[in-house]
Amino acid sequence: MRKSLFALSILSTFAASAHAQSTMTLYGILDEGVMINTNAKNVVNGKNVGGRQFSIDSNAGTQGSRWGLRGAEDLGGGMKAIFVLESGINVSTGAFGQGGTAFGRQAFVGLASSSLGSVTLGRQYDSINDYVGNYGFAAAYGGSTTEHPGDLDNVNHTFRANSTVKYASPNFNGLTFGGTVSLGGVAGEVSQSSGYSLGANYGHGPVGIAVAYELFRNPSALGSILNSNASATTFNSLNSGYLGTKPANSLQIITTGGSYDFGPAKIGAVYSNTRYMNIGAFGGASATFNSYELNGLYRFTPALSIAGEYNYTKGNAVRGDIGDQKYNQFSLLIDYALSKRTDVYFLGTFQTASGTSSTGAAAVADIGSLGDSSNNHQAVARIAIHHKF
Repeated sequence: MRKSLFALSILSTFAASAHAQSTMTLYGILDEGVMINTNAKNVVNGKNVGGRQFSIDSNAGTQGSRWGLRGAEDLGGGMKAIFVLESGINVSTGAFGQGGTAFGRQAFVGLASSSLGSVTLGRQYDSINDYVGNYGFAAAYGGSTTEHPGDLDNVNHTFRANSTVKYASPNFNGLTFGGTVSLGGVAGEVSQSSGYSLGANYGHGPVGIAVAYELFRNPSALGSILNSNASATTFNSLNSGYLGTKPANSLQIITTGGSYDFGPAKIGAVYSNTRYMNIGAFGGASATFNSYELNGLYRFTPALSIAGEYNYTKGNAVRGDIGDQKYNQFSLLIDYALSKRTDVYFLGTFQTASGTSSTGAAAVADIGSLGDSSNNHQAVARIAIHHKF
């Protein structure tokens, strides 16, 4: 009996030691709601018969529904091995998100040091997401239906980078920085579909400011930054003319953002410049979009908050009036927390478009992940429940 108790004590000690050195967490978000789209596009026999659409949706909420596993193993000396496997899910149907990619949100493994930073390898977010993203309304509050048209600047991390090596620094008195390098994996063409991003953020007290830069070759090629999911991406009319037949051979994004916290109130701003360069269909010309965003949040109580955004996005004319397009967008979020893990909310976005799209047709509204509208104005409203586990 004494030997059995001694053996049990030894096993318990090892188990406690293993638990202290290694951790693994199952986590997730479920965001499901009723949504109305005033002008959803629907083409039947070549004719647009689109209009009002009602749906139950879990992909266009304040945070996309997901589940994931994250883990860490203590290697000693302030070093640990880390990993994340995260999958987007459609609660309405049970299907994978990100075009059916099993771990489409994130999938990486690497090493992290408390004094040197981390190096990770796999499918990952770029530096725009890591350093500027949370200054934008979509990533911080509203989700995909409040992102800039088509998420052209990737401030709401619609696009992930495959085959990526990432470095992220530790925090130096409020300063963090890092970068990514994505390998195209094309034999004999080292630069094809490859790219890199760099970013930095400084936060001190109520003030935060960040900047990021990104450049990708052949961005619309299968597996590259704009087409990295299991199924091929369909581009919307605001940029499909630059990414279809004879597409742009490179994509450059420069973006900056900042915020100021007043206690119960917070204001933020984001600017981005997106360039599709050397477009074959337009004789090597470049198309440029400039996007300006102002957002704010006010907390009436710890449970009740309201947030809003205005975004103006302008495209330049590439040939004649093709690409001379303008978008004005307003978003509103009212959120009430039932607990630390569960809240209910109302979310609405209204957008107007004008000018000529990249296809040469009249520009149409293009709210978030919903695709082209049936005309030049569109409104989306959503009432939903949001639960974290």
